[in-house]
Amino acid sequence: MLVRPRLFLTDTLFCFFFLSRQAEVLKADMTDSKLGPAEVWTSRQALQDLYQKMLVTDLEYALDKKVEQDLWNHAFKNQITTLQGQAKNRANPNRSEVQANLSLFLEAASGFYTQLLQELCTVFNVDLPCRVKSSQLGIISNKQTHTSAIVKPQSSSCSYICQHCLVHLGDIVPFNSPLLVGRLQVTSIVHSGSW
Repeated sequence: MLVRPRLFLTDTLFCFFFLSRQAEVLKADMTDSKLGPAEVWTSRQALQDLYQKMLVTDLEYALDKKVEQDLWNHAFKNQITTLQGQAKNRANPNRSEVQANLSLFLEAASGFYTQLLQELCTVFNVDLPCRVKSSQLGIISNKQTHTSAIVKPQSSSCSYICQHCLVHLGDIVPFNSPLLVGRLQVTSIVHSGSW
């Protein structure tokens, strides 16, 4: 009986080592100039899925390894910065196309962080006053079926990762002006600490 937790810890660490190696390969693919936009997009999506899995499976370990920061920087921030630079360049003949791509990318980023926040709140049973439960929207059930594979985190870690998601939602919204009202709501929730 004492051996099982040790094996689980070893299995979890091995799994995280494997996932971390996969993440490094995907990050390298995203900066490979030989790959086309479709391949880079696919690598970015795979990296998002991988980091989301790491955060949900063992939040404490993922936070120790700064997965949430890597997720933001490599899957979103770098691309946003690149597209902003291209969109601001008035000499760029493809400026309107780049602006459309930036808008699309920001919508995808907003959707990702909204969905991640929903999943984290559901899996870790976090109740945020600004959040409608997924089951009330008919999206997913609030009951998780594979909870045995999830390592239960400290409540402070749950609060941190939820705040992290809200902050990045607030970072994304100013670029899409119609959503400015949402930014103000996210900002007031984060700064008030009422969640």
